Amino acid sequence: MLTVTRLTSRNVLEIANVNQLYDSAFPAHEKRSYQGRQSILSHEDYYLYYFSDNGIFIGFIGSWRVDDFFYVEHLAVSSALRGQGYGQKVIQLFAKQVNNIILEIDPVIDEISQKRLRFYLHCGFKQNEYAHIHPSYHPEFKPHQLEILSYPIKINPQIYQRFYQKLINVVMQPSLL
Repeated sequence: MLTVTRLTSRNVLEIANVNQLYDSAFPAHEKRSYQGRQSILSHEDYYLYYFSDNGIFIGFIGSWRVDDFFYVEHLAVSSALRGQGYGQKVIQLFAKQVNNIILEIDPVIDEISQKRLRFYLHCGFKQNEYAHIHPSYHPEFKPHQLEILSYPIKINPQIYQRFYQKLINVVMQPSLL
């Protein structure tokens, strides 16, 4: 049975599993430093969710509370378990926990990005038409354009602006990177 646990800095073993998957699942321009990952664990608006199935680590979601929404900063499922429906199950369980979700995806420019968009649309996400630029995690990388998806409804401009302000002023605060 798939279960979800909110992690704190006391969950040393689980955080080690998350960090190993995080390091392999995301390119350098999408990653926080190890120190940054430790720092955000104590932030009141950061929620790190650990998903397991009968004791087996499935994946994680790193998210931030933004008013009534949760912004998914990172989501990954173990590469050994991909293609078994866990991605959809993780999102469904997360959605039951938080109700409203905002996440970013790369612009749809190739087959891989089209497949990713179809996956999220199949899970009930809605596309939002905002010109969205994600700030850089590291000075050697430039900010980059991403698309905004939300669940279960599209977000209005006021919600988008509150999300973007939280992103640039809190989530991407240099001391947390």
